[in-house]
Amino acid sequence: MILQIISIGRLHPLLVHLPIGILVLAFLMELYFRDKDSETENNIIKFTLAIAAATTVLSVASGWLLGEDGGYDETLLFRHRWMAVGLAIGSTLLYFIKKYPKVWSKKIYLPLFICVMGLLGLTGHYGGSMTHGEDYLYKSEKGKKVVITDVDKAVVFNDIIMPILDDKCIGCHNPNKIKGGLIMTNKEQMLAGGDSGSLLLAEKGEAPRLIHHIKLPMEDEDHMPPKGKVQLTNHEIQLLEWWISHENCFDCVAGTLDKTEKINDILNSLEEDTSTRAIIAKEVAMVPEDWLASININGPIITKLAEKNPLLIVNLSGNKSLGKNDLKALKKHADNIVELNLGNSNFNDTISSYLTSFKNLTKLQLQNTKITDKSMASIGDLKHLESLNIYGTDITDQGLEKLTALSGLKTLYPWNSKITKEALDRFSEKNNGVTVVSISEDLFTPSSLEPPSIIADTDFFKDSIEVTLDYFFKGVDLYYTLDGSEPDTTSTKYNEPILLTNSTQLKAVSHKPGWELSPVKTVSFKKSNILPNSITLNNKPNEKYKGNGGNTLIDLKRGTINFVDGNWIGYEGSNFTATLKLQKEELISTVSVGAFSSPEKWIFYPTGFKVWVSQDGNNFKLVHTEKVPTEKPNSDTKFQFFDLNIPPTKSTYVKVEVISQLKNPSWHTNPGGKSWLFVDEIVLN
Repeated sequence: MILQIISIGRLHPLLVHLPIGILVLAFLMELYFRDKDSETENNIIKFTLAIAAATTVLSVASGWLLGEDGGYDETLLFRHRWMAVGLAIGSTLLYFIKKYPKVWSKKIYLPLFICVMGLLGLTGHYGGSMTHGEDYLYKSEKGKKVVITDVDKAVVFNDIIMPILDDKCIGCHNPNKIKGGLIMTNKEQMLAGGDSGSLLLAEKGEAPRLIHHIKLPMEDEDHMPPKGKVQLTNHEIQLLEWWISHENCFDCVAGTLDKTEKINDILNSLEEDTSTRAIIAKEVAMVPEDWLASININGPIITKLAEKNPLLIVNLSGNKSLGKNDLKALKKHADNIVELNLGNSNFNDTISSYLTSFKNLTKLQLQNTKITDKSMASIGDLKHLESLNIYGTDITDQGLEKLTALSGLKTLYPWNSKITKEALDRFSEKNNGVTVVSISEDLFTPSSLEPPSIIADTDFFKDSIEVTLDYFFKGVDLYYTLDGSEPDTTSTKYNEPILLTNSTQLKAVSHKPGWELSPVKTVSFKKSNILPNSITLNNKPNEKYKGNGGNTLIDLKRGTINFVDGNWIGYEGSNFTATLKLQKEELISTVSVGAFSSPEKWIFYPTGFKVWVSQDGNNFKLVHTEKVPTEKPNSDTKFQFFDLNIPPTKSTYVKVEVISQLKNPSWHTNPGGKSWLFVDEIVLN
């Protein structure tokens, strides 16, 4: 019988909100209609007060019964109950004063109403303190969150387990609301257990009570958290079980405990990257691919920090024609750019003011540029800057002083600038968090020697082309080959521009005594002395990669490693055939097809070619068939020409079929998926 009466009290959460809203409405109407003597309006307020008084009494009654269930802070419960009684009496008095007005009662009506509203607020406050905790209204969410940057160093209970309990359990098991006699806010109270006994110890062959209640069916009234509350995730349950299996160690560090591969994965997922770049990445959106393609159309200068990461790296190093328009073009998505390399370019004080647009830069490379102290004002505004390279610049001691404004600076490369050793020593003393990399043997290690620049007007030529090699500082020797072999110091040494009269793959390296050889730089130059008049494709390329249609294949513009640059056409899961019409009958001996490969993007080189010739465009003769071995496992992004040597033939039309492998190979991450075929040029000689 007693339990049935107490269960009626569970209606309290349903009823308690009614008098709150109705009393507030009645008070507002009283203020609004106060100067309007209307019987209709008075009747509306009387009716509202009657409902308010009735629901207040019902709420007090149900709440009183609910309090008998126990589990609440006695002091808060006492205050809440008797304030609620006072609220019920006050609400009832308001109704009768309004219904049976007297001269004396009219004088106390409004002051009483104001007191009732204050009592309403206090009663609600104490009720909320009982169910949610006394600090619920004002506690800081930011202070509550535990940030784990290295999970191996995390204290298991404080950093991993307690946040789970705080989020899912402590709302009902705290000093103000002690459901089942259990408090879970600290070690001592958790070990003490509740009315049902120990929370963490397990009987033989049974799960600990904590895990037992969590894993009960949702419909079971002993399931925790109760139905309707936010439930624990599978990962959270596994972490609780893992912690309990280590004897509920309250002081253990995660890195010292045994763990399964699954638990290790879950723990690693708790780590949060709090680096400057990680914070910036959360604040900016992904950059549209078409914008990246438009910037990279003349060669890749922008790369993503990582796949599905919105942050960008910009490399304009070695650009001797750099101007303000180059930096303006990046302004639209400047907030995404965290690394900017302007080293060995003609960057100078005149255009340095544009640096302020890149407010999220964390790394800036200005080595071997013409900047002076005038540029330091713009650099000093880059509040996120962590690494700055001013090697070989005209920055002086005065410019160095302006860098003290960069509170986040971690690494500075001032070697070979005009900054004195004394100034660097003073800077290091004031900024002990900054690593100043001075003259050192390992500043530029042998492996840091870069390949030379290969410079020419175009990749294609009709009769001949002149090619020059260049390097950004003196004292470096350049070597090259023209036969496809790998160059070294025994190869031809570069002394003057190279004149090419045939299709050539030029490879070049840089060398400096005492340094290792640089990586090889390779550029292919293709002779094209037969220009087609028009081209027809037998099937259209994919809509996303259609370039300029068939004309893309005869415009003498090489594609780049950025396959969305508009200079490639792409086919998904199909071969394609192109028919080229010449301006006149020509003697043809070579057909060259430029193709692209990037297995990670599902793009593969062709597996074969067929070539037909015709005089009239109707009757074609097959003159060449060539198979190409399928690619071995790799993840390289690359492109090359496939030269098809055909019997010298006079012709007006040439038809070329490019054969795709159609599906991803067995070694691919998605074997059997439709593969792509990308082609940029068909060249005749």
